[in-house]
Amino acid sequence: MTYGVAILDMDGTLLSKRSIDVFCTELDLTRRLAEVDALSPSLPPYKTSEMIASFFKAVPRRTLERLQDTIPVNKGADGFVRFLKSEGFLVAIATDSYQFLAEKLARSLGADTAYGNVVEIRDGHLTGRLLTDHRCLKVEGCREYSTCKLWFMRELAGRSRGLTVAVGDGDSDFCAISGADIGIAYRPKTDSIAAVADMVGSDFFQIESWLQGEIAGRRNQSR
Repeated sequence: MTYGVAILDMDGTLLSKRSIDVFCTELDLTRRLAEVDALSPSLPPYKTSEMIASFFKAVPRRTLERLQDTIPVNKGADGFVRFLKSEGFLVAIATDSYQFLAEKLARSLGADTAYGNVVEIRDGHLTGRLLTDHRCLKVEGCREYSTCKLWFMRELAGRSRGLTVAVGDGDSDFCAISGADIGIAYRPKTDSIAAVADMVGSDFFQIESWLQGEIAGRRNQSR
C-alpha cells in the first residue's frame, strides 16, 4: 500500500552539481551559458530553458548521459530513497533538467518515476528544441518554469491520496515545497525556499532522521 508521494529535485539535491554546468564545461559552452544566466533575472525560466536547449543541437543523447554519470550523487541520497521506499512512498525525481536524464537517475537510485523537460531527440541526437507541455499552476512566488513540480506532485498524489513530501534546493522547487504536506529545503540556494519549508537540512542523514520522526508522529495521530 502506498503511504504517500515524495518528490525529489535532481540537480544540487540528489546530484552534487548542476548538470548543465558540467555539460557546458565539457562541451566548451560556458560562455554561452554565462550569457543566458546573466539574462535569467529578466526572463521567465521557461524562456531560459528553451535558450539553453538550443546549445545542444546535434549533441548525441549518449554524450549527455555519459557526462551526467560523472556527477557524484550527494552523500546519503541513495539511502534516503531507500528509506522513503521502505516507508511506503512512491518516489519521484522532478527536475528542470531533461526528463531522459532524470529517468536514468531514477533507475539507478531505485526511484519509481521521473519528470523533467522533454527535449526532442532524433536518431539519437538532440535537436535543440523543447517539447515540454507548460503546466505552470502560477502559484504566487513562482517564476514560471517549463516544468511544474507542484502539478506533477498533485498528479501522483491523486492516485495514492497519501502524504506528500517535497525536497529541493532552488527556485524551481518553490511551488512543490510550499504545496507539499511536508516541504524540505536541502541546502537552500534562496531565502524564499527556506521560508516556505517545514525543515531545512544540510545532509540527507539529518533529513531522514527528522522525517522519520515526523512520519511516526503523523501515523500515531491518525490512529
